[in-house]
Amino acid sequence: MALQQESAHLGKALAALPAKQRALIERAFWGDLSHSEIAAETGLPLGTIKSRIRLALDRLRHEMKR
Repeated sequence: MALQQESAHLGKALAALPAKQRALIERAFWGDLSHSEIAAETGLPLGTIKSRIRLALDRLRHEMKR
């Protein structure tokens, strides 16, 4: 039961992320792509990929503490 609630909470937190950050999180964790692979796929600089993923993870971490 607790795992189900936590999964629902994570789903809501992911949905609340800005679309660009959410897309990168999905590619990195569910798509199992490296940051370099995501950069090559999207055409974005590697630094941008890393920054957006780091910001998204910070937001998720903060949201999950609530």
